[in-house]
Amino acid sequence: MVSPGKALFLITDGGRARLVERRNDPPRYVTFEEIDGAARLKTLREELRASPPARSFSSTTPARAAVGREDYVRPAKEAFIGEVADRAAEVCRLRGLEGVVIAAPARLIGPLRARLEGRARLAGAIRKDLTKAPDSTLGAWLDETRFNP
Repeated sequence: MVSPGKALFLITDGGRARLVERRNDPPRYVTFEEIDGAARLKTLREELRASPPARSFSSTTPARAAVGREDYVRPAKEAFIGEVADRAAEVCRLRGLEGVVIAAPARLIGPLRARLEGRARLAGAIRKDLTKAPDSTLGAWLDETRFNP
């Protein structure tokens, strides 16, 4: 098991990420880097709203329906998650940390785990979005007894 002082805590959702460390004087969690991809996602959403999908006539009725069910936001979020995982692996390497604890919505833990594999050890995962939680409240969630990789 990785000690909390030797772990990187990666708190993320599809558009924001925080890199957090535990300091022992007194024990507290501190965000030392933030990565913001929300502006990129907002721009993409605005572009998608400006150009709605094409519409087609039904072969049996005069009704029309949107063509295609492409989701352009999901790939953008996955690309952001890839960037975040790359940065987390780099920070672990540079700081000599033993592992990464991920706090993210459940749907993002798998892609993060896959992207970190072979580059940084996964020390645990918390299936919760803590991106908006202040540093002072993180101790309640990032307690080592909650780690479950």
